[in-house]
Parts: sequence; structure tokens; C-alpha cells
Amino acid sequence: MRRVAKTTPLGSPPAQDPAFFSRLAERLQEELNDLEARLEEERERLSALSPLPVHWKPVRCGKEDCRRCPHGPYPYLREKREGKWRWKYLGKGWQPPEGFVRPQEFLEGLVRYKRLLRRREELLSRLEEAQAALAGRGGGRARR
Repeated sequence: MRRVAKTTPLGSPPAQDPAFFSRLAERLQEELNDLEARLEEERERLSALSPLPVHWKPVRCGKEDCRRCPHGPYPYLREKREGKWRWKYLGKGWQPPEGFVRPQEFLEGLVRYKRLLRRREELLSRLEEAQAALAGRGGGRARR
């Protein structure tokens, strides 16, 4: 995975250089495409480790002004409790039930997947800023 430079060779971000923001947006998009492929591979790997069907659901965060909703997709299991089907999030605090052959490997895979999701959010934010600078909005700043 290639990291994108945040500044010019002299160490300061260019004020209004459209070519810089165009190249930046292009590199960010390439990295985002690579990351999406890695996320898909990780989803397939996690699904293969589970003896139960894993469902991947996009989830809204609940913030009114969030422009990137829905987030995820995040892993869930469907389980029947008290005669009703419920979604069980396979994240924080979740312990694999009996029947998982390699539960530690599954939990480590979940950690890797969540790390990739956080990186994708960061890339999306930086890409949005670069595109705004190209369009003449946002004061031409390239943060992070």
C-alpha cells in the first residue's frame, strides 16, 4: 500500500496548485480501490472461518450531517431468540460460540477488517478534501 504525500518537496502544502490536488485525488482513488479489494478479501476470509453464515450489513451512524453513511459493511450473525430473528454484531465483546474451529483467527481477522475500514474512512475524507480544493472550495487545504 502506497502512502500519499501531504506536502510539496519543500515541506509545505501548495496553496492553490490544481495539478497537485489532481494528482493527489488520483493517488487517493487508486489507494482506495486497492483497499476495497483487500476489504472484500478479508470479508471472504472471515466468512470462510465461521461455521455460521456471516451477513455483512451497512450501518447508519445516526449523525444528521454524516455524508458517508451508511458505514461498513459490518459482520453480523442472525440468531433466533425468544421466537424472533435477531441480528448479533460480531464485534466488541463478542465471543465465538462452540463450533468455531479457529475462534482466535476469526477475532484477529475482525481486528484487521476494522483497521481497514478506519483506513478507508480516512482516505475518503482526504479524497473529499482534495476534490473540494480542485473545485475551488475549502481554501485549497490538504490536511492530514
